[in-house]
Amino acid sequence: MQPYFLASLCKNGILGGGITVEQDSFTYHTGKVTVPSKYRNLRIPFRSILSLSIGNTLLFPWVSVSLSDGEAYKFIIFGRKRFLSLLRAGGVDC
Repeated sequence: MQPYFLASLCKNGILGGGITVEQDSFTYHTGKVTVPSKYRNLRIPFRSILSLSIGNTLLFPWVSVSLSDGEAYKFIIFGRKRFLSLLRAGGVDC
């Protein structure tokens, strides 16, 4: 079973969902039909990650991901330490 994290994408509001971590990528999933299809199953390959930054907003742990194509995404992730350790194990420098 793939590791799963409760998460929200911060893009034009906070979009609740979850993140699964695969061997070479992670995928944000949401079932909200009002969310553009681009964000419903947003797959981010580890090799496309340029940088990560972390912080807290109102006690919520967030991770900001900058990609090689110029896109940037901010996620609120519960279980952030475990999430980051899985990314490190996948070769992401964080």
